[in-house]
Amino acid sequence: MGIVLFLGTVFMPYIIILTLVGLIIWLITTKLIKNKVFKTLIIISILFCGVIILVNFKDEKPDDLCKEMTEISNNKSLVGLSKEEVEELLGEPKYKFNDETGNLYAYNAGSLTKGIIFMNKTLVLDCIYGCELRIVFDEDDKVEYSSIQLLP
Repeated sequence: MGIVLFLGTVFMPYIIILTLVGLIIWLITTKLIKNKVFKTLIIISILFCGVIILVNFKDEKPDDLCKEMTEISNNKSLVGLSKEEVEELLGEPKYKFNDETGNLYAYNAGSLTKGIIFMNKTLVLDCIYGCELRIVFDEDDKVEYSSIQLLP
């Protein structure tokens, strides 16, 4: 299922483009429409619609919490904070681990929908993953780094 999702999301824009190019070539070569101005307007309309479709085509859609937690992780705003400061900012973690890499806090970070998404509607292969913000502390109990993990 993962390979189908990957191939669908990778090749769908190309399939749309090839279909539109084929339609435009047919319009240029057809003798059914004799008026060149009308042909040109149809081609411009097809290209405009194609651009709108391709701009609105996505392969994943995070919910608001996932967006917020990803932004927190990406801008490294937690680096250097103490455990107390992290808990004050984000609340009590879902899990606290103490493994070989040091202390680790895990927070629920919403969900991420993967599939072929058009205009915020999932068309094909609706796979929903849980997101988790993981915060790793160094030996001084300061945030060393954070990352977003996808959970099945």
